Amino acid sequence: MTYLQVSLEQDENQASGRELRDGANYLNMSNFSSVSRIFLKRKVTTDKKSGRAATVAPLEKEGIEQLLYIIRDVKPRAVLFESVTLLQAVEAVRRVEPTLPLIVDFHNVESRLYREMRLARWPRMMRPVAALVLQKRVRQAVEADRRVAQCATSLWVCSDADRRLVQSIGIDRPVFVVANPIPAWSLAASAECCAEGGDVLFVGHLGYGPNKLAVRELALEIMPRLRRIMPGARLHVCGRGPGRKLQRLVAACGARLTSDPPDLAQAYATASVTAIPLRQGGGTRLKVLEALAVGCPVVATAKAVEGLDLVPGRHYLRAETPEQFSAVLAKVLSDAPLRMRLREAGRTFVLTNFGDEARREAVRMALAGIEEPT
Repeated sequence: MTYLQVSLEQDENQASGRELRDGANYLNMSNFSSVSRIFLKRKVTTDKKSGRAATVAPLEKEGIEQLLYIIRDVKPRAVLFESVTLLQAVEAVRRVEPTLPLIVDFHNVESRLYREMRLARWPRMMRPVAALVLQKRVRQAVEADRRVAQCATSLWVCSDADRRLVQSIGIDRPVFVVANPIPAWSLAASAECCAEGGDVLFVGHLGYGPNKLAVRELALEIMPRLRRIMPGARLHVCGRGPGRKLQRLVAACGARLTSDPPDLAQAYATASVTAIPLRQGGGTRLKVLEALAVGCPVVATAKAVEGLDLVPGRHYLRAETPEQFSAVLAKVLSDAPLRMRLREAGRTFVLTNFGDEARREAVRMALAGIEEPT
């Protein structure tokens, strides 16, 4: 008997957070049984009036037919679908396999993430109006979450916060917390890899809306204030896919930009602190996990560390406004004992709670939950 994992084929060559989570799920499930994988392709379509939720991918018919054939042939003990984007495939399998255990890994609670990201595109003063404009699309996204859950035997989420959110939209399926993984490279990194200079690091996919807003806030509001306190402080923006507008912004403010870095360890090696003024998004942030794992002090909003159960003042330092960010960053940069305390506490916490052993146990419990007799 085997497990079957179903993922959406990615368009990019480099690993995204989604691919890292999918890969970790595959490896952890492999500890308990053999695992087969299938990747479904997104259907190319220009149909904008399909009635499909924006969070759901149109899938190629041939891929779904191949999935059904594999299930009939392999007879898996359970199928794990990676994200609500695969709703079309989940419903197709459930129609022909009414008793087969199906797990849906929510990754993010997509309806909430969709709403937050669309609202973030509007000026702050216009967001109440935007919420009204988006009502129909958000309802469709919530309904997609409910439909995929209705087909599922159980659900996986990244955090207790996401479990509560899933339950708040009327989903009554068993929900298991399977945390995001620590990126493998950071597990091998030294806790002393960070520099003692004045580099403030921001890492993230630079084509992602919430990250672009965070870089803008760092460049235009936080760093000018910080440099008035500490003239030697420098901003280093590091990540994939920066657009021309962001490149011009980073250059204009005198910051350093590393596009499509082959090795993030090099970025952390020159950083004294990482700043994450994130205000939108979902799931739990890999950028926080990797920074803590390599021993880089973190200054972040509560939103940026949502779902990680970090204690402000012990594992990271919290800041919400540009004024708070500049003051807290200055404190970290000027206080070597504080940096050391944050490094040690953050690294110990993340390795204990998000390391391989903890995640493997979470997957074991989640798999056991679908196989217990009802």
